[in-house]
Amino acid sequence: MRTQPRFDDLHQWLRWRVNDLAVVHRTANPGTSMCLIWAHRSTEGQQLAYKAGRSKIDGIRRFSLHNYLPSLAADVWVYTNADPDDRDIYENRPPKSEGLRLQLLQRGSLKRWYIPMGKLAEEVGLESGALWRTFRDGPHVQVPKIERMKFLQHALATKGFDVGPIDGIIGRKTKAAIVEAERASGINGRLRRGLMPVTPSLWRWLHQESVS
Repeated sequence: MRTQPRFDDLHQWLRWRVNDLAVVHRTANPGTSMCLIWAHRSTEGQQLAYKAGRSKIDGIRRFSLHNYLPSLAADVWVYTNADPDDRDIYENRPPKSEGLRLQLLQRGSLKRWYIPMGKLAEEVGLESGALWRTFRDGPHVQVPKIERMKFLQHALATKGFDVGPIDGIIGRKTKAAIVEAERASGINGRLRRGLMPVTPSLWRWLHQESVS
């Protein structure tokens, strides 16, 4: 089941930079717009994508950054034939009536559109899948690792767990804070390998507002 893309599902830091990317992309490429095609993806949706061969991440032992809510990754498509009054970025596919043309990877647009977009993404502080060496994921952008770790530390600290300095280093205090968060939430939240040291379930719990 596809999760509808929503700007509000992106981590605030990521949302700002995706918007920055859309602005600089249009400045560099007049006549283009972008659209958000993936923000958050449920773990169930990840498992279906894995079974269908659309992802190498199974959503059980390993998780995509899309599986975290707020999401730490976004996928954006490039559209051409845009007028100056069209949006820099759409939350979903733009209406067909606007006449924008989607640049799909199957049409050979990785080199023409997505690699240059990836370079612009790096300029605004994002990691870009289009620039990966072993697997080119053209539309994919994500929060860099050091920032992800800082966001985790900040979320733990906001919940009252002692992580020490918020420096992006998952050291002894941060690891102990994750264990304490597990106990408080009842969620088995640690991961030994992967893009994050906690599961999507614990990440989501850390971002839920406390009910007094």
